[in-house]
Amino acid sequence: MTTKSKRDLLIAAARTKFYHQGVARTTLADIAQEAQIPLGNVYYHFRTKEALLEAVIEAHVERLQTRFAQCDREVADPRERLLTLIRWEREGESSMARYGCPHGSLAQEIDKEEDTKLVDQAAGMLQSYLEWTEKQFRQLGKDEQEAKDLSIDMICWFQGTFLLAASFRSPELMDRKLQRMEEWIRSL
Repeated sequence: MTTKSKRDLLIAAARTKFYHQGVARTTLADIAQEAQIPLGNVYYHFRTKEALLEAVIEAHVERLQTRFAQCDREVADPRERLLTLIRWEREGESSMARYGCPHGSLAQEIDKEEDTKLVDQAAGMLQSYLEWTEKQFRQLGKDEQEAKDLSIDMICWFQGTFLLAASFRSPELMDRKLQRMEEWIRSL
């Protein structure tokens, strides 16, 4: 196994553990066990849990930006791109009805930390959503302020839906709200 692949395994394991247990409750030993890598190897790649957390956030942002760029290339219509985003969120419906949004939950948990660098990086995950959706609304002919407001509305709707669905452990609630969001996008 190469050094890079061990590092990637640790990031993937940390992403899963942070999502399922939260950052505060997850230890480096938990992550090593999830990655099936000896604990000592974790320290070779990441000196601290914060360094690993930073790598997880970077991986989330990179993955989001890659997905958004792919959607931009493959889907011509901005309305259909927004509907594609909703379909992506449906793919994770059962997990989100249990744990909430992986990005929103992580950003909210990190916001309680004093490390402003981590807080800013975590906010970057949600900023990626805002920037991409705002671009779609502008391409639908909305002026700059309206596109920004619609983008915030949409991401707030997502995050609120995921929070409530997780709080009530209700995939049905999430499904109903995502259906309404699809109707809203089609009506614009």
